[in-house]
Amino acid sequence: MPRFHFRRITDAVHGTFGISELESDIISTRVFQRLHNVKQLGLAHLIYPDLNYSRFAHSLGACHVAGRMMRSINLNSPNNRRWDEDQIQLYRLAALLHDLGHYPSSHAMEHVVQDYYKDQAYLAPTSGHGHTNGKKSPDLQEEGRLPPAAFSHEALGRRIIDLDDEIGAVLEKHDISRDDLKSAFSREAPGSLATLVSSDLDCDRLDYLMRTARHAGLPYGSVDAEYIIGQTCVDSDGYVCLTDKALRAVDHLLVSRYFDYTQVVFHKTVVGLEQVLRNVIAELLQIGLIDCSGQEITRMIKEGQFAYFDDHYLIERLRSAIPRLGLGDEPLKLKIRSVLDRRPPKLVAASERIRGRERREREDHKNLVDQMRGKIREWACDFQVDESLWHLWDISLTMTKIGSHIPVSLAEEGGFEDETDQGVRILTSDSHDPQCKSRLLVEHEFALANQLSNSNLYAIRLYVHLEGNAERSRIEQRIRQDLRSPLRDRPSSPS
Repeated sequence: MPRFHFRRITDAVHGTFGISELESDIISTRVFQRLHNVKQLGLAHLIYPDLNYSRFAHSLGACHVAGRMMRSINLNSPNNRRWDEDQIQLYRLAALLHDLGHYPSSHAMEHVVQDYYKDQAYLAPTSGHGHTNGKKSPDLQEEGRLPPAAFSHEALGRRIIDLDDEIGAVLEKHDISRDDLKSAFSREAPGSLATLVSSDLDCDRLDYLMRTARHAGLPYGSVDAEYIIGQTCVDSDGYVCLTDKALRAVDHLLVSRYFDYTQVVFHKTVVGLEQVLRNVIAELLQIGLIDCSGQEITRMIKEGQFAYFDDHYLIERLRSAIPRLGLGDEPLKLKIRSVLDRRPPKLVAASERIRGRERREREDHKNLVDQMRGKIREWACDFQVDESLWHLWDISLTMTKIGSHIPVSLAEEGGFEDETDQGVRILTSDSHDPQCKSRLLVEHEFALANQLSNSNLYAIRLYVHLEGNAERSRIEQRIRQDLRSPLRDRPSSPS
């Protein structure tokens, strides 16, 4: 039986908590120690100086929260729906390993790598290696013998579990099946509580919000996590949910998550620097100074080199690239220095609106993005600023996985099963009733999420590398004149 006090961890968010011998052994592997050197929030520490916590610390916190949620489920659920110590260990382990496959600088690098190799696979001729001129998604090859063209961080985490010798030795020592562990990440397994690890309300988000609020010095993630964890249960259909007493606390959590994104992740300077970093990574991939193909990543895992694939690896690649670039690569050099020396591009246009999730609203957003993208070359020529020094960013942020205007029955018929499974659910009867049922939070008319879930934040920003403010004013005026739909003022972000 697992014992969760083999070692003690002192944590800034959760205080002191225990871990099992299995967890201690996993933490000691080189691929897990790597997470010390992968920042949770990319370049956000360049704006919020103390926001430099690692995915290592976050993973430990998520493991602890998952265990507490499992304990609450056993206390709050009917007697025939209890999970034993081995099952609790399995989900704690899944939470501990949920970020194992994150790239350096996290999502910024992951998305660029996937886009780059997806395009390469599309352009490649048909071969005997499973590439059919791009018609097969890169991740479809994951379970076969060949690696995919590029890994998502989830798929990469599973590949590490499959191939890393140290991880394999630890799992064998503690008699943990790789398949059982991977099933804890998947909602396909019968009776799975995978939504504890990945959903609108999971151990990942609870730890992330509290940890970000603490390190950023901002109040937006200060949620009532203690109460939410204590009210976690499972209904008779096997859905992880909360008692009705926790409805207001979860409403507050969803609003807190929205403000956390808008004030931290979407801070204008954070976005500007990360757009530059993405652009730099894409160019370094194109000229061969970085190789993140599925084949290369798989080789690194097998040969034990993946443990060094961290933020330091990426920074070293950026620094070493500058002397290797020629005279014609001055824009790329400027962008690399922009990241290394914290010289963000200037924000010259922005639009941020909260609107509905209907197709018309999404199309209006896309049309404005396309309109701006189509004008960049003209603006670059007229103001004599290299086209590669312009960065267009857009986002459509949803409050929840599914909106309240979509009935559950219609969502399931329309292929939204994944979203309905991941939504926050609230019990509609006593948690100890063997036939207790739950409904999605967004279906409760007295929940704030019922209204907010029908809206998206549509945001567009255009950045350009400029030295002085005089040219910036001229560019801003020209953009307002050229666009058919005037850009709306956006609220200022804390600096």
